[in-house]
Amino acid sequence: MKVMRSTLAGLPILCPQWVNACLSKGEIVSPTGDMSIRTLPRKQADNDDECDDRFGVAKYAAAFQKGMQSNTLLSGVKVLMCGSFGGSMANDIKGLLQDAGATIISSITVASRNLSDMLSSADTDTTFVFLCDDSLLDKSCGISDSLYKQTKKVCDNSEDAKVMAVHFSWLFDCISCATLMLATSYEPSAPRAKALWRLAAGVEADEEDQGKKSQFY
Repeated sequence: MKVMRSTLAGLPILCPQWVNACLSKGEIVSPTGDMSIRTLPRKQADNDDECDDRFGVAKYAAAFQKGMQSNTLLSGVKVLMCGSFGGSMANDIKGLLQDAGATIISSITVASRNLSDMLSSADTDTTFVFLCDDSLLDKSCGISDSLYKQTKKVCDNSEDAKVMAVHFSWLFDCISCATLMLATSYEPSAPRAKALWRLAAGVEADEEDQGKKSQFY
């Protein structure tokens, strides 16, 4: 998490080779070659898409050198954290979201209000993201039936609405690739979260999930 937060801040990430070079010289040396990390590997490395994670770290650093005041990777993105993220994990995820410029939705009530704005076309610039944990214990992933139905209404009735439901590894890959990733490769674990992912991403349900349809949506 520290590496990702440093990446978002445009800070150099140095390798042990740099430490060895400093010790060898007896002074602080400028990092060169393989002394710094320029790329963070993706969590979904086998995705069949065109995103390139090479030099993601360097891209942030270059943007700050050109005058960027704060990271805008997730500017215009509103995120509802769904499920039971552990204490430290929740804090780490919130820190990354804030560093990347996202707006964190604090409650179901606020989420419902934002979805209502999207349905009324009062807000067409926002991307609304359900960021889901990987637990299988909570089959709803903290997504209420009413919120699911409201989201379905938004997706069905508003062509301009931008809604995603994704596994939280999506956030890590957005940071690694320095771009907003598509949702299709980031299927959540819980049944209701999966249903929302399929709905928002336009993915067809497989036979096993179709058998569970009446129970969750």
